[in-house]
Amino acid sequence: MLPNGRLQPCELVRVFGNVGGMNDSSTPYNPEQAEPGKASRRSAQPLCVDRPGDALALVQHTFGYLPAESLVVIGLSAGVTGGHLRVDLAPVLEQPERMGAQCAAWIAGPEAAPAPEAAMAIIFDSELPAPDSPDQYEVLMARLAEGLFEQAGASLVKVWHVGQGFIRDYRCSDVSEARSFPGEDADSVLQATLQRLPELAWSRAASPAEALSGFLAAPSRATHAQQRAVREHTAPPPNRAEAVTALWDAALRRCIREAHGGSRTEASWIHQSPEQASALLRTLEQAENLELLMALTVSSVDAVGDALELVGSGAVHSGSMELAWGFSPHPPRWERVEGLSELLYHLLPYARGVQRAEILGLRSWIEWLRGSSSTATVFAEEVRQQHPELWASITAPPVARSVVHCIRALGICPWARVKESSYSWWLGHR
Repeated sequence: MLPNGRLQPCELVRVFGNVGGMNDSSTPYNPEQAEPGKASRRSAQPLCVDRPGDALALVQHTFGYLPAESLVVIGLSAGVTGGHLRVDLAPVLEQPERMGAQCAAWIAGPEAAPAPEAAMAIIFDSELPAPDSPDQYEVLMARLAEGLFEQAGASLVKVWHVGQGFIRDYRCSDVSEARSFPGEDADSVLQATLQRLPELAWSRAASPAEALSGFLAAPSRATHAQQRAVREHTAPPPNRAEAVTALWDAALRRCIREAHGGSRTEASWIHQSPEQASALLRTLEQAENLELLMALTVSSVDAVGDALELVGSGAVHSGSMELAWGFSPHPPRWERVEGLSELLYHLLPYARGVQRAEILGLRSWIEWLRGSSSTATVFAEEVRQQHPELWASITAPPVARSVVHCIRALGICPWARVKESSYSWWLGHR
């Protein structure tokens, strides 16, 4: 997997730590001092980035799991977490100076505005920390710290190193210090923090594997009778692009319109509309419909209208794909993306063959748009495993394969790189 980033203002976690520089002092990162008079969102007790268990709990809460072979960087602003990212360690170590600067730009560059005041980094690898081991992260950490300061005057206030079940302060090299090498037991310090702050356990993000298993769990309303009713509809799907677009646009609008009880979207109505469910599923069998659906989801009928007039000329492919893959200066319509995600979940029990593969592929695409390449990859891998013949297709490759290609070519979705156009920013300010 390649870079996975998500820029998100955390609504729960209040953070304390030293923002004065790279020394070992324990000056609290106090939100009231950082921005007097500004209310901050917080948990009942603050986390302290100087505590190893708190640092691990923050990573697990943010990403849903503790990653392996990764570099994690979390921004800190006004006493709460800001933008955060995870990148695979192998490519970072191949070009440590360039990737240190790139990570700093992702976290604190112009597109990450408002930039954090500070940041914490955690290295996850498979090595047992030892004082006589060569420091392969020195160039990376130096360039990351330098880049954060250059980009936003931000300090890299803490760096932790996790390996072989231990966590240590990366900057502490005093071999006489009992906790320096190999460090403290990572699981023990994490559990101690979770006992102190149990809300961090139940409010954490879903891991990639949990996101997939939750999506595959059929909703209770998708009974066998309902599935049979959907599959009994044999009427051909709309074959004109305008009709396909109108069908999906109406469904997305209804998902948004019927939201209630604090939910952002609601799609359970589809279980009572077998004819509409069947028509929606049948449109997924044509690759050109998928491109239009993706463009329609992030924009609107008006935005794809010009492209619809050019069907068959190749321009529709270019225009819709540019919209679908984040190459637009305008933020996506996140409420419509949410609607599609919810609708796909309720349609999945009725899907068969290529329909099912493309639903999983579209969900992979949604995760990539949201900034989680790790979760996108897990959904794509499910398609590869369950539909190998479709995956290998030369003439009509599935959406999931295109997502994997974009992850390899682009890394983080262009929209996720710009904080104020990212999904998490929208989620935190809606």
